[in-house]
Amino acid sequence: MSSFRAKMISGLFRLIGVNKMLDKQGEDFQKLLEKYKEKQKKPLKIPYKKMGDFDIERRVIDGTECYVVRKKDATPKRAVLYLFGGGYILPPDPGDIILCGQMAENSEAEVWFPLYPMAPEHRLVETLQSTLKVYQAILDRFGSDDVRFFGTSSGGGQALSLCVYIKSKCPEVPLPGKLVLQSPGLQVPPSESQRLEMDRRSKSDVMIPPGFFDNIAPVLATRDEVYLLSPMIYDLTGFPEIDIFYGTREVMIAYLKDFQSVCKKYGVKLNTHIGKGMMHCWGAMEFVPEARAVRQEYFKALR
Repeated sequence: MSSFRAKMISGLFRLIGVNKMLDKQGEDFQKLLEKYKEKQKKPLKIPYKKMGDFDIERRVIDGTECYVVRKKDATPKRAVLYLFGGGYILPPDPGDIILCGQMAENSEAEVWFPLYPMAPEHRLVETLQSTLKVYQAILDRFGSDDVRFFGTSSGGGQALSLCVYIKSKCPEVPLPGKLVLQSPGLQVPPSESQRLEMDRRSKSDVMIPPGFFDNIAPVLATRDEVYLLSPMIYDLTGFPEIDIFYGTREVMIAYLKDFQSVCKKYGVKLNTHIGKGMMHCWGAMEFVPEARAVRQEYFKALR
């Protein structure tokens, strides 16, 4: 049974109408993109006062701003490439950096947090090229087996797409040791069966309208780049172990059944974590008990 705080957050999202904000068409969708483009221009506020136990290094890697978070006086055993979510249009917030610190402490890791380029000004391939440069910088300090990709929502899809891009365009670059994906988008737009399942679950999802995937797809990729939007239909042979998290009250769980079959087909170990009664990316809501609990699962998977 969901906690009172989880129900309260879900009710607040429904009251505000978050999913309706994203469920725009035509000119209204273009206005939405312009709105988020303006939000992207605002600098990320780093919560330094809350991060006194951590070193936060700002780096610029081939034009991409990146924050490297590590526990003070610690010797990290591994690195995490943290890819924030937001449909490739919504920028990150200070809570992402706080989670980076928790990962650094609880997973004995150095966490790399790139502010990658977003739509509508940048296509998905540009985003992947940016995060690839950051990953290559990580490989200068860590072996690939000691690197994990962590991504939420679109960032989870991006983590898998980055592996697809590496295998397709840069096979000389080794894949990371593990992927940890929270509520990832794995096929955009969804297949017919996935869309039917999304429509069935849409009344219980207070965040993501199924139509958003159809609208954002042509903004992110066209023609020969479209394969990057649907990494789960690519040949995943040789991919690392994956931990995947979905809530039962989110439309994106519709990807799970097909993804389990794909991983089985290509011999990829997949560990599935289901949040009963949980909404999309519930792990981001730190003061919710279920979020604190699932973060412990993140940390364990990242070790």
